[in-house]
Amino acid sequence: VYIYINDIIIASKNIKEYLKYIETVFDILDKVYIYISVEKSFVAYPSVRLLSYIVNSEGVAKIDDKIAIFKKLKFLDILKTLE
Repeated sequence: VYIYINDIIIASKNIKEYLKYIETVFDILDKVYIYISVEKSFVAYPSVRLLSYIVNSEGVAKIDDKIAIFKKLKFLDILKTLE
């Protein structure tokens, strides 16, 4: 039997907390004989896209919300207005 887990996301407010979380997750995985691929691992990214969200040190934002802000912007559509 082979089971694949796609993502484990660890977010924290500072590096000390982050390292503690990583150690805890690795300990849990080790106890249940779950191994991760080092080649496929990404550690200490400042920002991550997860499904339709952006996760970073400032929190979680829905990507659609960011797109909606740009959709509301009005752009000048004639050259004379730009001058």
